Amino acid sequence: MNKLNPDYICGLVDGEGCFCVSISKHKTKRLGFDPRLIFEIEMIIEDKPLLETLQTTLKCGNIYILNYKRYGWRPHVKFAVKSYKDISKIIIPFFRKYPLQSKKKKDFEYFRQAYEIFEKKEHLTLEGLTKLREIQSKMNLRNKLKQSSARVRENRVPGGERSFIQQ
Repeated sequence: MNKLNPDYICGLVDGEGCFCVSISKHKTKRLGFDPRLIFEIEMIIEDKPLLETLQTTLKCGNIYILNYKRYGWRPHVKFAVKSYKDISKIIIPFFRKYPLQSKKKKDFEYFRQAYEIFEKKEHLTLEGLTKLREIQSKMNLRNKLKQSSARVRENRVPGGERSFIQQ
């Protein structure tokens, strides 16, 4: 199977990737929370071969089929790296060697800061969880603000044709 060029991977991640700090409630954890680092890319099902090639190239991660039919969405496929070891040994070093170019570069820096909290085992303390929540609140702000960097909006013109308007 072919491998992807590192520059292509960076472009793909700049456009479609997500660096995530997840903190979920967990009954059996000492503090009642389970913090995790997750790197993922979600795309339409037709792009599954591309994500399989990415998985082969990076030698880590899992691929999940997501069917959101009940929400009226097309089937999706997700490549996700949840293993702390893989994030530590593969994902962080890769994006340090091949830096991102878009707004995702800032999210990666926050992700790396969160990783350092995990490295120091601070995520097992209330202070560490508070630091992770602060980092989490700064990440992926464009989605929270419902804005795109290009501020492009699709409109339909009379007659049903589509036009794209720059705001």
